[in-house]
Amino acid sequence: MDDLWARVGLVVGALVVAGIAVMVQRVRARQPVETIAHTGLRRGVYLFSSSGCATCRRARERLQATLGASGYVEFSWEEHPERFHQVGVDAVPSVLLVGDEGGGRLYRGQPERALRDLERLDP
Repeated sequence: MDDLWARVGLVVGALVVAGIAVMVQRVRARQPVETIAHTGLRRGVYLFSSSGCATCRRARERLQATLGASGYVEFSWEEHPERFHQVGVDAVPSVLLVGDEGGGRLYRGQPERALRDLERLDP
């Protein structure tokens, strides 16, 4: 009987963890997109990352699969902290889409929303 309760406990625990993971993803997907009037960067797609960021690798792979290795520029916190401050990036991964006029949109988290908005590059 104790074995049965242990199994039920494991199943319930797994369902709770899965539910929390789904809620976290939904909250992250609703994060606002920040409009930046002057980025100091040329038109393009920019990934802001950090070497200690476990999810940055996944963001990098997604951008490479969609845009190719030369379709975006990556700035790591360790090598380019001034870029983070210049644009106002406070979380990694973040993707910045910059239009012709130098203004941009900053997307925190995975790049799916940024890639969907890529055709509307100019804010």
